[in-house]
Amino acid sequence: MIEKEGRGNIINFSKFVDKVVDQYQISQIMKILNPDDFKEIKNIEFLLSKYNEHIVLFNKDLERAKKESIFEFSIISMVIIERQDYEKFEEERKKCPNRVDKILFHGTSVEPISCILTDIFKKSVDRCYQHGKGVYFTNFLDYCWFYGGNISNRANKNKIPKVDDNFTLIACSTYYEEKGFRKVIDYKITPKKNEINFAYAGPRFETVINPDFTKFVGTEYVIWDLDQICPFISAKLKRNEYCVFWRDNNFSPKPVYNNRFDAIFKKFLEERMKYINQEGRFNIYQCETSEEALKLVERKKYNKIILISNIGTDLGGKKYITEARKILGNDVIVLFLAYNIKHLEWVKDFNNALFSNEPKFYEKYLKCFYGDESIDDNIKLLINEMEVFYKIKFKFDNNYLNFPLFKGSGKYNDLTFNN
Repeated sequence: MIEKEGRGNIINFSKFVDKVVDQYQISQIMKILNPDDFKEIKNIEFLLSKYNEHIVLFNKDLERAKKESIFEFSIISMVIIERQDYEKFEEERKKCPNRVDKILFHGTSVEPISCILTDIFKKSVDRCYQHGKGVYFTNFLDYCWFYGGNISNRANKNKIPKVDDNFTLIACSTYYEEKGFRKVIDYKITPKKNEINFAYAGPRFETVINPDFTKFVGTEYVIWDLDQICPFISAKLKRNEYCVFWRDNNFSPKPVYNNRFDAIFKKFLEERMKYINQEGRFNIYQCETSEEALKLVERKKYNKIILISNIGTDLGGKKYITEARKILGNDVIVLFLAYNIKHLEWVKDFNNALFSNEPKFYEKYLKCFYGDESIDDNIKLLINEMEVFYKIKFKFDNNYLNFPLFKGSGKYNDLTFNN
């Protein structure tokens, strides 16, 4: 439906999220909309076309933000915001020399959306804003959470979100002149036209001079000129309990499919992983190398991580899982994938591990972690089914679902990371 608010319109696409193959590919939404649902909106196709450039950037940046966040968030609803003076924004944007376009996030409660459309944004001008006067943004979801939720501003300060806690994110298309990018620690510096202030910030909103990306760090961007800001998407996100790490060299840009198994594997990736992502059950992170995957495990270790890995050459998958489990502090359950059945001989003696060369078990493994049934019961049923199928006994203890580092509450200051 379309709602008029202040200077703009709000078009609610939340009811269609479950129809999008990949929930973040919003630019493709016109391909699946039922025209009967939007008879009263004659300009909807024009609107999405008008915002297409910004939406494409949003898709990419949200994927980056999910991967870089410490805790897991996924979209549960979304609206497209139409700003009535969009043409003025575009006119000023095109005038900017050596322009840098950037998608930035503004965490808020649901209520201020109409205020933002009426007054654009309220500038921060008092002395407590140490990075300059203007409108404040971030591109980190964890930091965005501090300002979001249906509670008073900054009430989330330093608090770890609980599972299913949600917040509202307003995505804005912004721009600045390349030479107008300024790293600041002095609140007296206010950005001028086509400029932007930038600073790293910690969980208590303090400035961080020399950030280490493996540790938590947020970002703050400050813009004074409102002509540099165009809000175009409002999305509600919630914290997930689980996420999936799938390590496999088939994720390279140009994978080589040498056999029937790889071809089936590729088809599964295209059809099933996107479906599970779309349902908002959990995010699936595809990692090509062990180095990439281990860095991500370190970043995400305070979540419950579902591990999947191919075995690869020189038992690279086995080595990766061994190191990942050291980071997570326990022999959590893992599913190994391989075409050659010979690997079953060592996997059966590898603690809390399953093996499969059948794509049907990949989906069943992931489905164990959502639904109304007990996860533990689901996994036990799957173990039994796979043991019957492969005529073998897997080695399991009672701690395969124990994630000792999982944080469902507390403060960000309590988190520690290895360098």
